[in-house]
Amino acid sequence: MRFFPILAVVVFGPVFCAASDYMDSVLTNLQGVGLELRPLNVQSEVFELNYEEVESHALATLEEFDVRLLSAMELDVMPGQPYLEVSIDIAHAQGPSHLYVVKLELREMAKLERPKDRVVTMSLPTWERKMMGVANRPEAITEVMDRLLRMFADEFHRNNLSDE
Repeated sequence: MRFFPILAVVVFGPVFCAASDYMDSVLTNLQGVGLELRPLNVQSEVFELNYEEVESHALATLEEFDVRLLSAMELDVMPGQPYLEVSIDIAHAQGPSHLYVVKLELREMAKLERPKDRVVTMSLPTWERKMMGVANRPEAITEVMDRLLRMFADEFHRNNLSDE
């Protein structure tokens, strides 16, 4: 008799777990994003990354993945002012090896209620992915950033299908 409840949990558990997930992505109805690259945190004399090159590479990659980039004026009037924030941290480990963390966040303005009818508006992450690892060359970092941008673009397009 104990076998049937266990079997039911095993068979129907994944169904209930999937149904309990968010039914709507935070990327649904997102019309586009801005881009902000945080200052690069590179703790190595050997491993050089240029801020402008990384930023232009990220912008070109988003365009290639067909993610609409909002101008500064569009971003100011867009509800939530959504923008992608890229942060890159690199530290020399040993020899040519460097540890890295590349993080991609979708940040949006949100209003938080405080006591005494006070409202605070601040930028909060609503979607986040990051990758960590070991790299021996700077190009590996841009490849990781490309993978994160691809993840965002894929989910963005999945949740914003155009009626063509």
